[in-house]
Amino acid sequence: MITLEDSYRFCAQAVERHYENFPVASRLLPPETRPSIAALYAFARAADDFADEEPETEKALELLAGWRTLLYQASEGPVDHPVFRALSDVMARTKVPVEWLDNLIRAFERDRVIVRHQTFEDLIFYSTLSANPVGRLLLWIHGFRSESLFARSDAICTALQLANFWQDVAVDWKKGRIYIPLEELKVAGIPESALEGPVNTEEFRMRAQCLKNRLFAYTAGLFSTGLPLPKAVGGRVGIELSLVWKGGVTILRKGWDPARPLLERPLLTKGSWLKALFLPLSQKSLDRTLSSLPDKPEMDRLFARGRAVYEGKATECL
Repeated sequence: MITLEDSYRFCAQAVERHYENFPVASRLLPPETRPSIAALYAFARAADDFADEEPETEKALELLAGWRTLLYQASEGPVDHPVFRALSDVMARTKVPVEWLDNLIRAFERDRVIVRHQTFEDLIFYSTLSANPVGRLLLWIHGFRSESLFARSDAICTALQLANFWQDVAVDWKKGRIYIPLEELKVAGIPESALEGPVNTEEFRMRAQCLKNRLFAYTAGLFSTGLPLPKAVGGRVGIELSLVWKGGVTILRKGWDPARPLLERPLLTKGSWLKALFLPLSQKSLDRTLSSLPDKPEMDRLFARGRAVYEGKATECL
């Protein structure tokens, strides 16, 4: 059987090999928790690759089913696998809920069979599987068990998921997927076919900006709900979460920028990230853009709708 040391080394190398928008096993985190975070990342990264890189849906689902089998075997004891030997150790030491890990697999399975989403609420459900477990796992590994903190984390993770969807419209289209709610496309007067390639008319640009305004307002509400989390957690984990929040808001604002065509992925340079470091961790970071949007009553309604998704649970558990 592979040694525990070699298994953790394999997971650390998986982190190093892959570029991510946000810190993974960051040096900001306590050194003693970084190997656990790396093991969780290696597990999720491989499952994501099965879903995205395997051309045949049936084969991808078969690979994900096998990954689930190994997960539950690892929850009961060591498995001779470079990822699951370490993951089994993490689960044994921390008692992390195995269903959170299984939810990630469920999300990747959904990506192969559900390629359209009617409403924001449909995306919220998807995010409970695909994004929210990541934040919860980070908190759990560092000893946090508060449902209020989990709800704030869910808000940030869902907002991050949506902000990434809004910037990857063309990329997702090529995979046969549309993550922008069809309901929102209809409101903006944009047919699905317009996502196939650039439409260089003034009318389309106006419709696209209307759509981006609506997506920004709703997602800003989610980021607003998550805003108290970094301070509530504090310490090195709080600093990490503050950077994640700032990075997410930067991506959201870049995606909304009227100068960016809807189908063009925003350019996120080192300068963008350095600027994000100095972004205030405050509501002002969102309000500045919100105040510039037309049709303020509707934007306020969308903001409140996004904020309400997790705010109730975040406050009722205090």
